[in-house]
Amino acid sequence: MALARRRGAVTMLLPPLLLVLVSCWLCGTAAAARPAPSSSDSAAGFVRSCPARLSWAALTVTLGGARAATRAMKAMAAAGHLEPVGAEAARDCVSMLRDAEDLLEQAADAMARLGKEELGGGGQQAASSSSSRDVRFQVDSVQTWASAALTNDDMCVEGFKGEAAGGGGVREAVRGHVVGVAHLTANALGIVSAMAKQMS
Repeated sequence: MALARRRGAVTMLLPPLLLVLVSCWLCGTAAAARPAPSSSDSAAGFVRSCPARLSWAALTVTLGGARAATRAMKAMAAAGHLEPVGAEAARDCVSMLRDAEDLLEQAADAMARLGKEELGGGGQQAASSSSSRDVRFQVDSVQTWASAALTNDDMCVEGFKGEAAGGGGVREAVRGHVVGVAHLTANALGIVSAMAKQMS
């Protein structure tokens, strides 16, 4: 049973992983004409070559995960098998996850716009055509939105900490739906933060 569950989880992750790989390929082709980074700079070289597109890919994968978690929690809340405290926590969790979806959608849209500028003008030209202050503001906003989405994920799980809400395996079920999204959100936030550091 556990093996089947793991296989199902891997199958669900394949489309998002393919999205990231395609985005990485796009970044690589866009940056092919640029000089290769020195060996001491190789770890950050790819991030510099197309950071907004990479951030967009990570945020898009995270948004998909958040939508799936919201659907699962909505079904759990509507099933009618939870104790009253657990049912209320599940409804609160659905609300928090929907808010997280909205925040991640805003973040992904902002990064999509920045990514078009990167690929449209070869990075350096795009930066000169757009105010660097405006770009920095957008990146800061994306960090704020992703951070708030991560807080919502954490608060959802916290709502099931008490025995009245999280007993009978409910807490583990919620964690199964939400913790993966929290990890994706934290990873996406890390990528965006790396982009922000490159700009400072």
